[in-house]
Amino acid sequence: MYLNSQVSIRPWSSRLQYAVLGILFLSGFAVAILGAALRPAEVSALHLLGSMALAKSFCILLGGIAIAFLLIRHAEITLALFFLVGLVKGDPSLAESPVDLTVMTAAIIGVSAAWKLLASGKRIELPKEYFFYLPLLSMMCISLAYTPNVPAGAVKALRFICLTGIGIVGPFIFFDTTKKIRRFFYVLVIGGIALAINSLSMLGNGKRFVAPSGLNTELGAASAVALILIWALIFPRIGFLWRVLFYPVLGVLVIALLGSGGRFANVSAALCIFLAAILCKPLLKDIAIMCGVAVIALPMFWIPSASYQYLDSLRHPALAMGTRSDLMALGVKVFSEHPLLGVGVDGFRFVSPNPITYNFPHNIVLELGAEMGIIAALSFVLIAFTSFRESIRQLSVQATPDAALVRTVFLLLIYVLLDSMISGDINDLRFMWFVFSLPFVLRILLSHPEFSLESDPGSSQQVMEIPESA
Repeated sequence: MYLNSQVSIRPWSSRLQYAVLGILFLSGFAVAILGAALRPAEVSALHLLGSMALAKSFCILLGGIAIAFLLIRHAEITLALFFLVGLVKGDPSLAESPVDLTVMTAAIIGVSAAWKLLASGKRIELPKEYFFYLPLLSMMCISLAYTPNVPAGAVKALRFICLTGIGIVGPFIFFDTTKKIRRFFYVLVIGGIALAINSLSMLGNGKRFVAPSGLNTELGAASAVALILIWALIFPRIGFLWRVLFYPVLGVLVIALLGSGGRFANVSAALCIFLAAILCKPLLKDIAIMCGVAVIALPMFWIPSASYQYLDSLRHPALAMGTRSDLMALGVKVFSEHPLLGVGVDGFRFVSPNPITYNFPHNIVLELGAEMGIIAALSFVLIAFTSFRESIRQLSVQATPDAALVRTVFLLLIYVLLDSMISGDINDLRFMWFVFSLPFVLRILLSHPEFSLESDPGSSQQVMEIPESA
């Protein structure tokens, strides 16, 4: 049974069941993740309000309520912020923030989901391919019985269910039109551009560019995703002259991408941009122009030599991998020694030489295999396979109502899969789990074009689109 996106009024008994389940979920979420931060947040909020004039405090409170209402009303924007806040919350200026920004946006998404399901009676059915998540979740729970550190394992499991689960299930709740998917992507583009502009202040300081959180990899990832989205989602829908106006924006993103020195981000962005041009051939002209401009313009900017040196290591794969080679080798060793059950969720760090440095294998298949066994690893492989299969099927359809969006999702699948092979653990890769869901969301939306296109004028023939024959 495919996802059913129709809206229907459910009887109050069903709504009551939803309410009970929602309260239990949110209570567990609060106890597991918010409990430790609740008291400091309360103290900080009271102290802040106490130091202000009553009128000013009242205005700030009203403003906060208005913003919260808008974020609940337009949850697709909040969902995009959920993936962006991790790139900025490490900024020292936010050190005094009374709450974790990721948790705060997750809480708003939870409220929005509850409102949408209970108030509108929307019926949600996950695609049949989501069956492959069950073995992974089962092994995650079972492995808590033998993990070397139960508290650490429980935290990792709860974060996957409560936080990473938002990216897995959220799209089926919030994306009922292609317009909302596009709005989500536009917020990611704006966030990537903002981070890129912020990094320009680091030109000429001799060090690699970093995001506000202090990590160059996060700046590289944000810039790469923004580039891919502009190139694959926006450019095919506008004429050449309009695309030329975007070139300076692309230039800022390229400078930030190169300045970050992020090797994976640069390689994956280049690969996806090239594939986008293959799938939409008029963009080949843009690639030729942009390459020519880059050869002339880039020497005029003081991109740090450290960034170029870091990128130069790509010519020597062993050097480029660095400690990741040792981490992956340890992952292979642990997986081979415990192939059936693994060592328990979050157990990899506790059987490694150093639980701080050797905390995960930087390869999701090895991580799942080493910690939860071959069943969990195969579950991931099957989830990725079915997602790619559905996306490729949509690419092969000649009269796809929104071909640019289909191509964009396919390119993002390539990006996140490559990322999962060399970086991040299962909770760091929340954006990957989110992207895996998009082909299934598009399947239902594109199967009812009269519904999705009616709500999304941008998909009509009135926009300036490159002909599909191209």
